[in-house]
Amino acid sequence: MKMRKFLIVFLMSIIAFTEITKAIPISNTYKQGIYNLSDIEEFNATAKLITSNAVTVTSLIIVDSNGNPKFYKRFDAVNESVNLTSIKSGDIIAIIGSGEIAITYS
Repeated sequence: MKMRKFLIVFLMSIIAFTEITKAIPISNTYKQGIYNLSDIEEFNATAKLITSNAVTVTSLIIVDSNGNPKFYKRFDAVNESVNLTSIKSGDIIAIIGSGEIAITYS
């Protein structure tokens, strides 16, 4: 009985004192979707298309926290590299198309 109480208290304390991490994309390869960047420090990056589908092009859009577009690039060629603007907390990255874009943080 004491062991059971101990296990219950132990499990509850583990759950109560663990920190829940926020969803920050840590991969540097992004597929089609919308990625909200929150609780990050300002950084600069480069982006390039690493895979493509010959039928559709892939576009990268960066929107600031106020909803204003900061950057737009339509990728037509594989391995074409571009410098992105300064990315801050609250910015949104949207990738449209079937290709994959690699973002390298600097």
